[in-house]
Amino acid sequence: MDMNVIGLHIHELRNQSRFIEASVDILNQSMEKQAPVGIFFALQNIMLGTNQIARTLWTPRKKGRERATSLRQTLELPEKYPLNNDGILSLVDHADEANDQWLAQSKDQYILYDFIGDIANSQHKDVETKNIYRAFDVNTKIFTYRGISYNLEALLKAIADVSNRVNQIHVRMFPDQWEEAKDEEPAPEPEKKAAPKKVAPKKTAAKKKAPAKKAAAKK
Repeated sequence: MDMNVIGLHIHELRNQSRFIEASVDILNQSMEKQAPVGIFFALQNIMLGTNQIARTLWTPRKKGRERATSLRQTLELPEKYPLNNDGILSLVDHADEANDQWLAQSKDQYILYDFIGDIANSQHKDVETKNIYRAFDVNTKIFTYRGISYNLEALLKAIADVSNRVNQIHVRMFPDQWEEAKDEEPAPEPEKKAAPKKVAPKKTAAKKKAPAKKAAAKK
């Protein structure tokens, strides 16, 4: 693959990694403030960025396999990798049809919708994963969307690895950008006494939300 093309992909992979880092900051802030909308907004952005990185490097489509293979070789990434996951790769494919399919399979079931908290110790502890539309377990750090669960900590670890590899290539291909970034860094402020570290609450939601659709499970 032409090095100019590789350079553009490397630059975009770096952008997506940085977008995810910013979203993690928003997630942590929202957790501290117990802001459900902010939490789901951040999680959605993390997953969308992860989808973009995964499809760039492990596309399931034959049309992009040459590009994906070249980039993995450049970054020394194996084909078998946590981000090479069907759920991640197809996250936004035909989203409307995916919603219809999920609604059809969960008909007349007990479902959970937009829940934040410790599921195992809630009134929803017996809900089946396939019947969870959107939920974030603050204890296990598992994000579930349309019946598929994602270990957030494992995903972020994989993203950090990819980001590190990308930065090593990016700084060699675009040294001027890194020099400019150094020049733009603000002067260090006088040292201040560190404030006590805030710990995110174990349970985020201000109130337990009943599922949007709550029906007795089929017997």
